Amino acid sequence: MEQSKHSEEEILKLGKKLIKELDLVYTGNTLARWMAHYLAELINNINKCESEEEKSKLQKECCDIILEIWEKRERVPIEKPTEKLKPIIDVISLLKKNEHPFIRHKFLDKRNGLKNSNSGWLSFLEIVKNNSERIYRKSLIAMVSEELLEKDKEWIDEHDSFLSDEEKSVVEYIDSIREITISIHGEKEKEASEKEKIQYLFNELEEQIDDQKEELLKLKKIILKSTKYLNKKS
Repeated sequence: MEQSKHSEEEILKLGKKLIKELDLVYTGNTLARWMAHYLAELINNINKCESEEEKSKLQKECCDIILEIWEKRERVPIEKPTEKLKPIIDVISLLKKNEHPFIRHKFLDKRNGLKNSNSGWLSFLEIVKNNSERIYRKSLIAMVSEELLEKDKEWIDEHDSFLSDEEKSVVEYIDSIREITISIHGEKEKEASEKEKIQYLFNELEEQIDDQKEELLKLKKIILKSTKYLNKKS
């Protein structure tokens, strides 16, 4: 088994992590119980070796087995890194297929000449863009519990060389959004109870949607008034 990418120390550390994860699904899962016992015994036998030569040989064999288990981890009864983040990955992948909906277009630039001639529509689009971005960010974070995110961050902190770029990037991306959200609203939201956080979340989402509706009604009024004026002139 190829080990050039990882040191034996890193691989044995991964083995101990697998044992810990398998322990979480012990109840009623014979395979998890057997695999946890098997890995634990392999690692424990290394420490019992009397000679360095024997220890080195057994350590290499143990590392080969750990890597083989890791390569076939889809069939291992543990919660894989970012497994529960799949809905988030699907959302991000969907957005990647098209132009990002929150990109700043030139026609929204206040210095652009269109701002004067189409101020109503442009103001509405600006609010839709800004509010939609906030709604998207808050909704994305709401899909992921702090406990889940911390667990995946632990995988990255301790075993990043064994994870794919996609697995690492999605956790880092969500964590960065969470940090932005917390920094915007301060520590008060962070320290609130779970019920208070949910109430706060939906209050904010409702406010963002209400802002958009209010701006839409203002625009509607302006357009209808302008249309009546043009009809009278004609």
